[in-house]
This record gives sequence, structure tokens and C-alpha cells, in this order.
Amino acid sequence: MPDYIVSVMARDRAGIVAGVSSALYDLGANITHLNQTVVRGYFTIILSASLPEGVEIETVRRRVESAGSPGELQAVVAPYAPVPPAVAGGGEAFILAVLGRDRPGIIARVTGYLAEQGINIEEFTANVVEGNLVLILSVRVPASLDIAGVQSAIEAVGQEFGITASLQHENVFRATSEVHAVARLRSARR
Repeated sequence: MPDYIVSVMARDRAGIVAGVSSALYDLGANITHLNQTVVRGYFTIILSASLPEGVEIETVRRRVESAGSPGELQAVVAPYAPVPPAVAGGGEAFILAVLGRDRPGIIARVTGYLAEQGINIEEFTANVVEGNLVLILSVRVPASLDIAGVQSAIEAVGQEFGITASLQHENVFRATSEVHAVARLRSARR
């Protein structure tokens, strides 16, 4: 069964995931990976699905879009092509947190630095609340880079904008930020 990447965008409402997944199931698909979010009232989903041989891309797109009212869902379907190992993995996972007063250019500068260093962004969340910017990025830092040097450079990028930027190993971040991990640490101290 060939694999496809399916992306869907629409104004948010209850039931979109159910409609999209049912439309794919009706085509004989098996969804293997899925990531969905809502940004400012707009729903987005990207997923990977295995489909039976002979199912046309245009058929998948039309079927997914028909899971909503006419014109509601915008779908893009592409054949899955394996990602080169240099992009798909390698290196260690870190969490980059950027906090401060919002200004134009912060995201472009931070992501530009990461791209220059070959640091891949695997997940990225950005929000502006009452003029304050919060960026949380899950990144993969190549083993060839000196982490202390990357941390210093990230802090310098933050200083350009008067914001704080910090890089923590994913394990440290999770151990100190996730409710269950913190609760386990607290009970271990008793």
C-alpha cells in the first residue's frame, strides 16, 4: 500500500477530524501519523496514510474535501517520499523557548539562525498574548555542533530583540515542565 501525506485546512468546527478520517477509511486507508492544531480559529491537520494500490491522488483530495460542506475544506495530497536521514533525525532533541515583547522579525531571525546552523525544527508553537511573544520550538541539534556555543548564539539573537531565549535538552525540559514528571520528582523526595 503506497503512503500519502494529506494536509487539510478549514475554519474550525467540531467534527472535522472525524469527517476526514472517515473519508480516508472509506477509501481503504490506514492513518499512520497525524498532527492537528487550531490557530486563531483555523483548523489544520497533516497526516500520513497508507492507501490501497490504484487510488488516485485526485480521488483522495476530492473525497477528503467532501467531508465538509462545499468549499469548506482545502486539502492537499502528495505521495510520501522518504526523508533523507540528515533531515529526519541525527543529533539530539532540545527545546528552545523564546519569551519577550513581540516585535516584527523575531521569528525570521531565530529560525534563520537555526537554518544557518543546520538545526532542524521538528515542532513549533508561537503565540502573542497582550503584546508578549512566546515561542516554543522542538529542535534537533546536529551532533557536530557545540551545545554551549549554540546556547550562547541563541542568547545573543534574543538580546538583539530584548527577549530571552534558552535552549534545554528535551529530557531536562520534560522532567521539569511536565506535570507527571514533576509529581514523580516530588514523590521521590518524600
